[in-house]
Amino acid sequence: MQVRWKIVLLVISIVLPEWVAARQQDTSKVQIEKQLEEALEEIDSEEVELTGEQLVQFLEDLAANPVNINSARIDDLLQVPGFNLKIARAVLDYRKEKPFERVEELTRVSGIGAATFLRMKPYITIGGTSSRFRQLYTNPDYWLAGNSFEYITRYQQELQEQRGYEIPDSSGGYAGSQGKYYQRFRMASRHLSINITQEKDAGETLNGPASFDYTSGHIALTENGKLKDLVIGDYGLNFGQGLVLWTGGAFGKGREVVGTTGKNERGLRAYGSAQETDFFRGVAATYGEKVETTLFYSNRPRTASVIQGDTTRFPSSSGFHRTENEKERRNNINQKVFGGRLRLDTPLGLFGAAGYYNEFSAYIDKGNGLANLYDFEGKENSVIGIDYRGLIGNALLFGEAARSKSGGTGGVIGLESSLGYRTDFAMLYRKYERDFQSFLGDGFGESSSDPQNEEGLYIGLRHGLNDNISLSGYVDQYRFAAPRSGINQASQGFDVLGLVEAAFNRGLNTYVLIRSETKDDAFTEINERGVEEEFTGKQRRSSIRLQAEYQASRKVRLRSRIEFVESRGANEDKEQGFLVYQDVRLLPNKKVQVDARVTMFETDSFDSRVFQFENDLLYVLSNTALSGKGQRAYFVVKYKATDFLDIWLKYSQSVFEDVSTISSGLNEIEGNRRNNFGVQARIRF
Repeated sequence: MQVRWKIVLLVISIVLPEWVAARQQDTSKVQIEKQLEEALEEIDSEEVELTGEQLVQFLEDLAANPVNINSARIDDLLQVPGFNLKIARAVLDYRKEKPFERVEELTRVSGIGAATFLRMKPYITIGGTSSRFRQLYTNPDYWLAGNSFEYITRYQQELQEQRGYEIPDSSGGYAGSQGKYYQRFRMASRHLSINITQEKDAGETLNGPASFDYTSGHIALTENGKLKDLVIGDYGLNFGQGLVLWTGGAFGKGREVVGTTGKNERGLRAYGSAQETDFFRGVAATYGEKVETTLFYSNRPRTASVIQGDTTRFPSSSGFHRTENEKERRNNINQKVFGGRLRLDTPLGLFGAAGYYNEFSAYIDKGNGLANLYDFEGKENSVIGIDYRGLIGNALLFGEAARSKSGGTGGVIGLESSLGYRTDFAMLYRKYERDFQSFLGDGFGESSSDPQNEEGLYIGLRHGLNDNISLSGYVDQYRFAAPRSGINQASQGFDVLGLVEAAFNRGLNTYVLIRSETKDDAFTEINERGVEEEFTGKQRRSSIRLQAEYQASRKVRLRSRIEFVESRGANEDKEQGFLVYQDVRLLPNKKVQVDARVTMFETDSFDSRVFQFENDLLYVLSNTALSGKGQRAYFVVKYKATDFLDIWLKYSQSVFEDVSTISSGLNEIEGNRRNNFGVQARIRF
């Protein structure tokens, strides 16, 4: 602990001299980064990789094509972070009297304070209130208006050789090279989008431009009168509160305790991500205005482990096809889905209904474990649901109820409201029965898997003491009625978060975050008869984080973090973890941006691991988990070579003390160092 406090004093000695010189640098890019970090930094690394890319692409596209608050429809406004139905309706009423002349006028609208406005600002613009200009669809100028082209190429590699590359592929090793390669072609205008995304993961083979392990593509028509969207190819669906259909990332439990419990549906959206499982492939269309209808059909291959004959496990979400065994089962099962969505926009609120039918080409075996007892089994499934978002007085009320073919039901109901000038409140209750089988949904909850086998009550509160200091927090109590992974009986848990944020001047922002989660977990002991017996105990993980961010000048931003973690498994000794980092952003000129960080960490085991959300290449999200004792350093350079060419470079090194190998299995590395680099270029005009 003596060494730790020396590190703390070192960080403080760096921080204090800069406070006096701190200045504010408020840009759209900074706000987007902040929102992504707040949404994803409390999530484990695997889930960030699965859902994060879609969320960052959604926000980046929204920032590149901001919503015109003078002419936007209610659905357009609801895409913007910070908006809900209550605020969107208030904006529509406000602009009836007078169009907005500056985006800052939004703060005059009821429900939009300084913090909410900052969330919205990167994604909004103003313009005239005249009706949209229309031309004949046969006129090429109509389809090319606002046209842009983007090409992205990216290469990433681990520099140390892993065990899987030393073993011949015939003996179970990786068949391809260590490099991970990604490219994307995209042409987009106001009414047309054409996209091709391709990726080769590390260890997969690549023998030519047409042999990428993963290829995604679409042609999409958008905002063509009542034909709101038409997509041929790959697409995502986001409806209601996510109990029936929701693909891609969403804001959930985290530092933003109010405003993220209720989902604002994104509807039908063309898909361009490299995440290989969370999308549909076929054709889909949305038509209408006050009465809006969406119909979709999808038929795409999936990868699953074969049990016997035509019986498999549920399709994998990893997307890896590196070894001979993985390659043999690549795309060995088909998944066909079709369904629809109807939504009514009424003075009482938005009412919706959605449903789908799903069919696999092979029989899905749910597994023999107690945690799999209520999982989906068979070839066919269907889910239907109804949802609502509306205003009752000053409160926004939202909810959804759904039922799967198994007979299981799921439901969520919540509200968000202001409790005075500076206080906001959110509450959400969810109950997903253990046999509710909605594997294409993503409802609010503790579990990162499908909305199933969970009941819970969430309460969030945010209060501004003044313009510079705010207090916020949530309490979430939940229970699982059936066994789940790691525990063979019913269990429960309790999650609490508290946050104090302070802006001491226009350039210095600090916060203190405290989080603690306690839940049931299983452990085994030898009983009086000398037989191993399973018991249930309490598992607890608590953390406290202090962070300061300050703008030393227009060209230098500094950020320091100290975090302590305490973890105690069921019937186990207490463990501790510690992290401290110093981060710097340099803007030496208009063309170059450099982000660099040095981190020191020490944890007793993986259970007391610490996380840090890192700057990375465009559309790459890193929420790195660190355990053991060591140091990590990285830098990211973004260089704007020309008006149409951007280049990124990232290099990182992790050093782990007192170990001779890193990782395990085919990913095992000899030694105690891990080095990675990545390079990316984007051409855009």
